[in-house]
Amino acid sequence: MRLRTRTPRRIAVAGIALATAAALTACTSDAEEGEATADTGAETSETAEGVSDELPATPVGDLLLGEGEAPGEGVVQRLDPETLRPAVDRLVENQGRELMQDPACDTVSRQEAINNYVASEAPMSAISYKQSEEDETVHTFGVALLSKRLDGFLDRSLFEACTTSRSATNENLELTMTVSDAPAIPGTEGFRVTSDFVTTDEAGNRAVNRTVIVHGYARGTTTSVEYTAAGTDPAADPVLPEASNAIDEIYKAQMTKLLDAE
Repeated sequence: MRLRTRTPRRIAVAGIALATAAALTACTSDAEEGEATADTGAETSETAEGVSDELPATPVGDLLLGEGEAPGEGVVQRLDPETLRPAVDRLVENQGRELMQDPACDTVSRQEAINNYVASEAPMSAISYKQSEEDETVHTFGVALLSKRLDGFLDRSLFEACTTSRSATNENLELTMTVSDAPAIPGTEGFRVTSDFVTTDEAGNRAVNRTVIVHGYARGTTTSVEYTAAGTDPAADPVLPEASNAIDEIYKAQMTKLLDAE
């Protein structure tokens, strides 16, 4: 990892890790009150062979990566659930509405996720890095754990069924989604979802917000590692290679701590 933290520092992170909530808010920016709701149609998924459903004895809050445990000496800040509550409330509200024109994309856009629980039972941390010794740009990654299996969140086929869709309420927003493998770790299951939210303004200028979330499960615990980046060219990847690598390294460190817990 080349992202560094020469001088560890705290940053304002209220809601910064709720990338999914922010993206869904954009989907419904012009939505009217009282829109019809629909069933997400989520199916249950089965635990992969060799993956334990038995929870560790260690409290879930102590399982989350802490200070000094993030790869590359990342600065870890535990997020206050109350600062995340407004974003969670908005997320839950949006999940009751039609968000995407394509049914498969609408299903996953409204799928219950760990972010639904970060104001209550799912502890969440932000892990921050400076881009380099010379560049003070801060990159922040969100990590959360939930002591149960979220079947829909862990059903890879649901996310693979969504490729692209326009927003049902904002004609200037389009979603493109791709799914790939998470780092292979014995005793775990997981996959990586990349979601591009492309917006077009009145002048025809296009911009992209890319959200990368690694969905993981082990020891009866659902895990989420996420990162978001913005760019002005939808054809270019706004996520730096170093940041993409950091997502995987954080995921591996978090899953290893979970597996090793008593």
